[in-house]
Parts: sequence; structure tokens; C-alpha cells
Amino acid sequence: MISVSGLTSMVVNAAFAPQIAVPASIVYSERPPLSQVNPKEVARDLLTTKQYKCFSALIGKESAWKDAQNPTSSAQGIGQLLDSTYRNLGMEHSESKVSQLVATLAYIHRRHVSPCNAWSHFQKFNWY
Repeated sequence: MISVSGLTSMVVNAAFAPQIAVPASIVYSERPPLSQVNPKEVARDLLTTKQYKCFSALIGKESAWKDAQNPTSSAQGIGQLLDSTYRNLGMEHSESKVSQLVATLAYIHRRHVSPCNAWSHFQKFNWY
């Protein structure tokens, strides 16, 4: 039988024992470079089926999932975000389509809450 003082000592020792900062089960030892990750797959994993369909329709109209440059403005990337939009998000434009995807989803969340709301707005006004 363990005494109360022995139990207290075990609890204190366990509480202050060195802990791994990030559990090994969630650390990926190998990851592909972002340039090799398909942004459509990432979006499909992040969004519900309905929201992905709306998002895909929106991005299809904006850039056809290409890292496009708009010749008449500073809009660029798969989401056609302006330089000022990137700044407002605290981000910079990246060549990585996955980074562009993250920025686009952040913008959509701030302005429209969901991809389907953004798509609905785009259908009415031809911008989102």
C-alpha cells in the first residue's frame, strides 16, 4: 500500500517529469515540399463536400487553379488576392499554391464566413 506522502511524491514527480513538447504520434517525419502538394486535395480535406464544391467553382472562375497574374491589378494566385489583401491578412504572396489556398480560405472566412457564401456573392457581383 502506498502512503499519502508517497502518493503525493509520485504525483509531483509525474507532474514535473520532462514531457515531449509534441507527441510523437502527430509528428510527421517525412513531408513533401509544398510545391509537390496538390492544393485541391488539401482543400478537399479541409472543407465539407458542399463547401469544397462552392470553393472549387469559385477558384475555377478566378484562376482555374493556376498561379495566375492579373494584368490590370495586383491580384495574383489561385484566389486572385490583391497585395493589400495579403497585407491585411498578415501574409505575403507565395509561389506555393498550398500557401495561396490558405490565404484564400483565410480571406473567405473573414469576409464571407464560408466558400458557399463567397461563391454566392461572386455569382451576383462577379467578385468576392
